[in-house]
Amino acid sequence: MFRSAHRRPAAIVLSLVVIFGIIASACAVPTPQVVEKIVEKPVEKVVQQTVVVEKEKVVEKPVIQTQVVEKAVVVTATPAPTAAGSDMAADQTLRYVTRGFSRMDPASEGGFGRFIIAYLFMPLFVHDNKNNIMPWLATGYTANADMTVYTVKINPKAVWSDGSPVTAQEAKDYWTYAANPKACIGCYFGAFTGFDVVKGVKDVIDGKETELTGVVVKDDKTLEFQLVAPDPIFPHRLALFDSGFVKMDDVKKFTIKSGDNMVFNANAETRFNGPYAIKSWDIEKKQFEIVQNPKWWGDKKPIIKRILPSESADENISYIQWQNNEVDIAFLLSNIREKIRATDPKTFTLIPYAINLFYQFRPMEPPMDDINVRKALMHAVDWNKAMAAAWENSRNDRTMTGYLTPELQCYKKGNWPEWGYNPEQAKKELAASKYGSAAKLPKIRISTGGQSPNYIRTAEIMAEQWKNNLGITDVEIKPGWLDAWGQDGDKVQVIRTSQGAIIPDPLNLISSHYNSYKTEKITKLSDPAFEKMYDELIKMKRDDPQFCAKVQAAEAQLLGQYITVPMIWDIYEYNTKPWIKNFDTNVDNSWLGLMDMYIAKH
Repeated sequence: MFRSAHRRPAAIVLSLVVIFGIIASACAVPTPQVVEKIVEKPVEKVVQQTVVVEKEKVVEKPVIQTQVVEKAVVVTATPAPTAAGSDMAADQTLRYVTRGFSRMDPASEGGFGRFIIAYLFMPLFVHDNKNNIMPWLATGYTANADMTVYTVKINPKAVWSDGSPVTAQEAKDYWTYAANPKACIGCYFGAFTGFDVVKGVKDVIDGKETELTGVVVKDDKTLEFQLVAPDPIFPHRLALFDSGFVKMDDVKKFTIKSGDNMVFNANAETRFNGPYAIKSWDIEKKQFEIVQNPKWWGDKKPIIKRILPSESADENISYIQWQNNEVDIAFLLSNIREKIRATDPKTFTLIPYAINLFYQFRPMEPPMDDINVRKALMHAVDWNKAMAAAWENSRNDRTMTGYLTPELQCYKKGNWPEWGYNPEQAKKELAASKYGSAAKLPKIRISTGGQSPNYIRTAEIMAEQWKNNLGITDVEIKPGWLDAWGQDGDKVQVIRTSQGAIIPDPLNLISSHYNSYKTEKITKLSDPAFEKMYDELIKMKRDDPQFCAKVQAAEAQLLGQYITVPMIWDIYEYNTKPWIKNFDTNVDNSWLGLMDMYIAKH
């Protein structure tokens, strides 16, 4: 999605997500052979075979993805994975390094644990590397004519690692917990999935109800989802890592302390319904180990026996590990990647994920409590030159000028109100604030959200241009996260963060920003005007002629709060050593090819 070879016109992408049903055998292996149904007219009968309807003539033709689209498309089959044979190494232990890990809970995971979640706690579906959906825990789904009711069947063979059956009620119970911000502390479930399109979810999020009324358990293996409006992309919401679910007995039992709260973190005693299980996930001791689930119920067994994740906040260390062949897979975010690209470009696999990297003002902390201060700080920085310097000219065409990236439908360049470098305007805005001048501003503290030289350099450039253009001199920068500030962590007004579109839908990305701003204690933004616009948009069809104009208006409304401080629309990539076979990934950052992956002799 970030290189020309991966870009697809927005209209085609959205046509691919207008899906009526995925059908698979009730006993299908959860890495299924799926089919594509391409129609020019809707087909009433649901079939379980490969068909293509071309001008009402039915023919058989092998293709790779079940979908109904408004217009016939050509799909090129993905090459079959390489079969593991005589080249397979005796030791199938895979070593992985990335920036860091947080607690293991599907609903709370917002970072680097995504690679494995779908293999521990299975979502109903998964995305392939082109954002099509495939059955995973579910065997398929059906939808009514106007796409307001979806029925999903859970695989009847599915069991937990203690041998107990996976049930529909367990899914509903976990999603109820996940949607409630007072129960699931620090969770992203509502923000990422867009589950508020389901009846009753918004009431649970707002604390008005305790039950997800729109999720109906029809029987032990059948779920019905009743929506507030037609949603052709709803199955994609069920294909995200954080829509996987945990037994609520385990959620209540296995907790760790996080700030003032006790929160769920999976461990070796937790029950899993996927092909892998946790042996250790200790974020305090930084000990992580994934092993095969001995009670895995699928017909197909994974080859990789163990995964040993490791974390390193300093990517210079990760780079040395990579160079010394101490790791097999790396997920790097800084420009250290460019050293690898110069010598080993074939080791990169693009993650099809639209990502915003940015700093964020905390409007609850002075002086960011005044929008004129926030505007002044924004307009005092030449962002194009700043990003060129901070990212060493490697992202010159990716300076963030809004939430929507160029790859998403409804993208509009420079949709930020009053976007651009304007130091004279910045001086007027600072003068118009309740503080009146730089001399009356309190100290500004910046947390870089990691040790990346790119993040640190961005913070330094901001401080430099604030000094040169506004006379602000009392600025302190500390690399790392808020804990680097000790007791002053609550006083930090500028933090580095990120947000991405894990569904290829513009509304999902914008609403993810807003839901994060609204629920996080560091921001606590409330924008009734945006909420009204969103409530209208969520009920609109993506091909409505007015949809993009209304999306852009909603984006501009939220950007106009001047909470977000731009950096770049980044590209995310995995690096894999040549001996890692059949690696693939998807929009979730999941290791899509894990069931076929193996380590070759080397």
